[in-house]
Amino acid sequence: MSGGACATTPGERIGRGVVAIITAAFAINVWPNLWCVIPAGLCTLCLAVGAITGWCPTSLFQRTPAEPEPNGLGIPEARGLLTFDPTDAPASPDASAAADAPAPSSPHEIDRTRG
Repeated sequence: MSGGACATTPGERIGRGVVAIITAAFAINVWPNLWCVIPAGLCTLCLAVGAITGWCPTSLFQRTPAEPEPNGLGIPEARGLLTFDPTDAPASPDASAAADAPAPSSPHEIDRTRG
């Protein structure tokens, strides 16, 4: 089966086949009314294809995630965990200026003295 299969068990596929036969009989029964025959025929076709291949007709409506566009500045995207704890900050070359700064009152407060 393909990656987009939704009828995984043989019972579900047999059930789709039976429903496809019933909707095909309905489409044949109301033949002069095209406003009813065309939707019933399309449903029959989708159900029959799903019964034979395991393909799910609702996969037509599923969106695929789009690839993110690269930014125009050439800066790599930050996809990691962001923390605001000043004790986890890496040591900078100007560590003496940061050491003289007053400690934040909360670990979630942003320390603007660090680079």
